[in-house]
Amino acid sequence: MSVKKEENGTWTATGRYPKGPDGKVRSYKRRGFSTKKEAKEAERKLLEEFKGVANTHMTINELIEEYHKDAPILYKESTLKGYYRIERTFIIPQLGTKYIDKLTTMDIQRWINTIYENGYDGKKYSDETIKSILLHLSGLLTYALKHDWLIKNPCSNVDRPRNPNKKSNELSSKDNYWEIDEYNEFMETVEDGERYDIYEFCFYTGLRIGEFCALQWKHVDLENKTITIEQSLSSITSKITSPKTDNSYRTITVPNKIMDKLQLKYSYVSQIRNFNDEWYVYKDETYISVGTLRRWFNEDVRKAGVKIITFHGLRHSHASYLLSNPMISEQLIADRLGHTVAVLRKTYAHVYKKHRKYLDDYISNL
Repeated sequence: MSVKKEENGTWTATGRYPKGPDGKVRSYKRRGFSTKKEAKEAERKLLEEFKGVANTHMTINELIEEYHKDAPILYKESTLKGYYRIERTFIIPQLGTKYIDKLTTMDIQRWINTIYENGYDGKKYSDETIKSILLHLSGLLTYALKHDWLIKNPCSNVDRPRNPNKKSNELSSKDNYWEIDEYNEFMETVEDGERYDIYEFCFYTGLRIGEFCALQWKHVDLENKTITIEQSLSSITSKITSPKTDNSYRTITVPNKIMDKLQLKYSYVSQIRNFNDEWYVYKDETYISVGTLRRWFNEDVRKAGVKIITFHGLRHSHASYLLSNPMISEQLIADRLGHTVAVLRKTYAHVYKKHRKYLDDYISNL
């Protein structure tokens, strides 16, 4: 659907109607409009007139069924599991029997506002969950749009509800990290040797928790002192899967003190019967679960009485530690973390802000 200016100065609207009842797709073309606005308005009226006649009359439930015929080849199992949960919990109970061609922007706006204000089934939900619900419904309707079952997506003009009086967190990582002295203070209280080695490894490598759990001996190069990240453990499906993004595939250098411990560990475990390089570095034939690691870390942080951060905060701490060194380029840090520079700057804006203060103080004293 588009409008364009002709050589004679008039405007033309062209496009395709959605599939008709006979399954065929027909085109339209209207010419001779004096302005672009007139052409767009004429196109809008044309499609509105067609809407009630030729739109595919299917319910949200039927749309979801069609969507999941294609989804498995497009999304990871963990992503699909999240979509199923949103559909079962929020979309199907309240919108499932509604016809997609009758669903309006106002219907969706009131629906999502109600969930935001009152919760659902006795439970209130976070802003992030509300965002995920709305995005998935929009994705379902976009799927219908691509298959010519709808003329437009009624989610397009829906506003995501939010509390105007609530202070938004600048970034999720803003307070979820330790400075090096805070990390050292915490580590002095960790008594369990296995946990100590795990926390130390994650602080000095910056691996995501799933990447750490999925690390096997085949990924460790003891001679060159590197590890390769090429898989991750999903906390949702408890299965080994591909890393989060294409940038997450990487090989990084590991500090000598960490590699010395890995060398010692390898010399021991490699003597165990049935050992092979498919064994997990910080376990054995099986991996440590994401839930277990988080539980251990949360217990030790509370016991230490230090600033509360999550296990993922060790990754943020690693990034902040590297960013505090002006001699290390952003690109190298981004590569090490499996990020792009743009994502690095967005995620760690709080660190850049702190460095800007140092620069301002330095300039002031010149």
